[in-house]
Amino acid sequence: MVTVVELGRAPGKSMVAEPNVDALEINALGLFGDRQYMWAQAAKHINVNYKPGSVALPGQFLSLREDPQLTDIIPTLGPNGVTMYSRSQRDSYPITRREDVAEHRIPVSVWGWHGKAVDQGDEAATWGEQMLGRPVRLVELSNEEPRYVEDTEALGRVGFSDGYPLTVASTASLDLINRELAVADQLPIPLRRARANILLSGLVLPNRDSLPADVFPEDYIESIRVDTNGLVAVLRRLVACERCPIPDINHNTGERKGRPVLRALGRLGRQGTHLDELRYGAKPEIFWTQNFVIELPQDMPPDGIIRIERGSQVEVIYSDKPNWVPLGEAA
Repeated sequence: MVTVVELGRAPGKSMVAEPNVDALEINALGLFGDRQYMWAQAAKHINVNYKPGSVALPGQFLSLREDPQLTDIIPTLGPNGVTMYSRSQRDSYPITRREDVAEHRIPVSVWGWHGKAVDQGDEAATWGEQMLGRPVRLVELSNEEPRYVEDTEALGRVGFSDGYPLTVASTASLDLINRELAVADQLPIPLRRARANILLSGLVLPNRDSLPADVFPEDYIESIRVDTNGLVAVLRRLVACERCPIPDINHNTGERKGRPVLRALGRLGRQGTHLDELRYGAKPEIFWTQNFVIELPQDMPPDGIIRIERGSQVEVIYSDKPNWVPLGEAA
């Protein structure tokens, strides 16, 4: 059987993820608190770390790519809002959720998505400015003006992640990367470097004998079935995850020393193009982990909760081919 070995959740975009998550709870909206909050630009900013000289406009999300000091902030979700904690300042700041009404929503953007989010007020913004060193606003997801996967309501809601609600990895792929890092005299990396939500073990591919030894088995997952007291959610693979510099950033210190993880992935043959080039483009990328969407049961009650528990076993349906093509191979 396939086992859920580890779970990850990051209440705030590009901030410190929660350690040792026991369960992810998916509600009737398909959300589970991942990337529920984010810091957004409060004024025009000229980047100095990520694409130096490029302009980040008001409302655009802050990222570790530009602001490594985000790794200093640990967000903890509560029933009425979020508490932000600065490790360096040893300062804990509780923020009560603001009402999701029109006068509290401001325009924000995450890559190509532009929408509205609930501004958490001037006091939260002042605390963020003190921590990050420039004008920012803290925003929370809006349930009244939700964000949908690929702007398509049928694909379900998503938080402030780069685009998809769930990212899935395997112990096999993480082990392969860490083995490659060891050969290059680099330290191993934890799951949080991938910002993955689910780490699976026990994936046994039906066509394993015909595949190379360094295959990443999550590439061949078609769907994952999660059953909680008769409520069944199907997690369906949508698109391979294009890896950016984030896996090479130490999420404890914000430091980035070269590109060891991306180079390891390159040596493992992980550079390629999306199978669906019409939908996702033909630009070569480096792939690791898979992005999934959540299909809720039709009889999901408004107060229903589906739990994905650490240590639980799940049913996996496999695909006969991955959703990306290595460079030099025909689709």
